Amino acid sequence: MINNKALKISIPFAIFLALSVLLFKYSSYFLWIFPAYGLIFIWFSFYNERELEFLLLFLCTAMGFIIPKLSTFAETIEFSAFIFVEIFMLWILFYILHKIAAIKNDGFKKMTAEISSNLSKRKNIEDEVKRYESHQAALLHRIKFQSELSSSIQYISSSSNIEEIREKLGELVRKYFTDAATLVHSGIPSDVFEKWVFDRKTPLLIKDSSSEKRFSFGNFSEEEKSIVITPLNLFGAVAGFIRISSDKPQRFKNDDLRVLEIIASICAVSMENIRLFEQVEELAVKDGLTQLYTHRAFEGRLQEEILRSARGKTPFSFLMIDIDHFKKYNDTYGHQAGDSVLKTVAGILKDNIREVDFAARYGGEEFAIILTGIGKQDAANLAEHLRVTLEAARFNFAGTSTGVTASFGVSQFPADATIESQLIRVADERLYRAKDGGRNMVVYE
Repeated sequence: MINNKALKISIPFAIFLALSVLLFKYSSYFLWIFPAYGLIFIWFSFYNERELEFLLLFLCTAMGFIIPKLSTFAETIEFSAFIFVEIFMLWILFYILHKIAAIKNDGFKKMTAEISSNLSKRKNIEDEVKRYESHQAALLHRIKFQSELSSSIQYISSSSNIEEIREKLGELVRKYFTDAATLVHSGIPSDVFEKWVFDRKTPLLIKDSSSEKRFSFGNFSEEEKSIVITPLNLFGAVAGFIRISSDKPQRFKNDDLRVLEIIASICAVSMENIRLFEQVEELAVKDGLTQLYTHRAFEGRLQEEILRSARGKTPFSFLMIDIDHFKKYNDTYGHQAGDSVLKTVAGILKDNIREVDFAARYGGEEFAIILTGIGKQDAANLAEHLRVTLEAARFNFAGTSTGVTASFGVSQFPADATIESQLIRVADERLYRAKDGGRNMVVYE
């Protein structure tokens, strides 16, 4: 198809002029030449030029009535009838072509509308696909994050102590924020930012130090254009901080704060679990009243000490201690007074031995002490010191001042015994000799 509008219009007018000239020149051949005007409308049927079609139809009709007047055959009825028929056929051709063009135009409009509808549907589908892809990407990101989070929980939960948790926490923070400065520490706040977190027990997110209103600009260093700080809570109290900073403003977003909060919560739960486990474990091996080790813990430690002493060929000593006339305190002053005596005696024993030694509540008012690497004579001297210290202690029950004494039995490995039961029996026998001998004394031979 020809796209130049001037050419589209000039061609039918050129046909009209050429045929009109032929009709004037050869008017006797009018009936043969006139139908050629139909070429004009056939040509126009390819284009939407309705005004020009009607104009040329009018001109062609006019030529059909004017030019025959120049012919010598124009006076016959047959010739006039043929002229009328040809003009009528020209109009019929125009009508048919116009109708075809209208049908084609309607079809084109319908097709255009259908194409537009399909394009709209296609756009909707593309938008739906984009939303699906976006949702899929977000879902995959969430799955990846949850998978990493699950791995982080398992990684941290495998820690056996709080210090190990802190080390793993530092690794995780550095893993998630590779391009930022990270710091994990416990203790008191180190600057105004951590003080703010400590006072409010809430995280702090500073996206851009230049637009921050809560703090003075002078509080920020050159490397701290954006900061995130999360408290490490332990049993409701702030025990430390997770801190990340960047020399780029807008480096951290709310999602980063959320990640840090989750990591901090995981670590806090793990630390609380370990602390609770340690407390439960301690309760299992320590006496609730005196805070000395239990009989069961003593038995385990005595076995270990015998093995260690046998391998190293170094002696150790064992003390059995019994509070004199303890039943009298309970009967005279009540059980609370008796408990007070037990706690005081335990405190004196614990405060007067070394850290490597082992003090336990053997049962009731009896106590046991393992003295690592000490011979019997030195052990007897320490027992005498403990006896004197206990004798000097004073109690006040219901306005009455009273004191306490204890008897001591001493044995040594391997001089007195080579197995656990013998070592205990020897010390116990000497303890009862001290009690039979008048109490408040040390027996080691």
